[in-house]
Amino acid sequence: MKKWFAYTAIFLSSYMVFLLASTPLAMVINNIKLPKNIVLQGVSGSIWQGEVAEVTINNNEIEKVKTAVSFWSLFSLAPSVQVTFGDAMSSGPEGKLSLTVSSEQFTLTDVEIFMSANEIARQLSLPIPLSAQGNVELFLSELVIATGTQLSCTKAAGDVLWSRAGVVALEQNIKLGKFMTEISCDEGNLLAKVSPKNNLGLSFEGVLALATQKVSGQGYLKPGAKFPSQLRSALSFIGRPDNEGRYQLRF
Repeated sequence: MKKWFAYTAIFLSSYMVFLLASTPLAMVINNIKLPKNIVLQGVSGSIWQGEVAEVTINNNEIEKVKTAVSFWSLFSLAPSVQVTFGDAMSSGPEGKLSLTVSSEQFTLTDVEIFMSANEIARQLSLPIPLSAQGNVELFLSELVIATGTQLSCTKAAGDVLWSRAGVVALEQNIKLGKFMTEISCDEGNLLAKVSPKNNLGLSFEGVLALATQKVSGQGYLKPGAKFPSQLRSALSFIGRPDNEGRYQLRF
């Protein structure tokens, strides 16, 4: 009798997993109220393995989004989803990540995202018009966000690299070298700290307050021997330097 109950339980569990896995992803998406700034197009596949042709977030397009749910993660009540998006032939960002969701937090691991620096520059409020060159690469080994009464960053380890950095501004093609930014947590906020070892003499910290969804940042620009000569005439747009020769940056 005990074996019969065990076999029945295994059969019912497998059947429920099969029903869940074969549920069309579009059916699930249609029953979720998405934020107004998020639009999904071309949803296909199942919950088990799905695909979205295009995701638009605040007018930023992410193409060829593919998802795959880990079967064994369902038994731990913390479903894990492998996500890939974009490719070398499509516009917008390209990358991959693993997302694990539980009742208390969600965790991103093995995050790799590549995108054009100019796509980022077009979204920023800059003192002078410019276009950016090079690529920005984001690598996160782990990011843990607690989802209690409010969102809170509990663990973050990663880097952002802007390689072959450059800008075209004031009819000048200006090479900037390389920028490295460290990603971490600070009092529940997500912190991005730019390494001061760069040609601009830039030291900067950006903060994303997850609880309020507000972004802020402050730092300094201290032109040195490696500061691009083409940019010196543009320093007046930033303001006046302090008694240490630093130009303050803040938003």
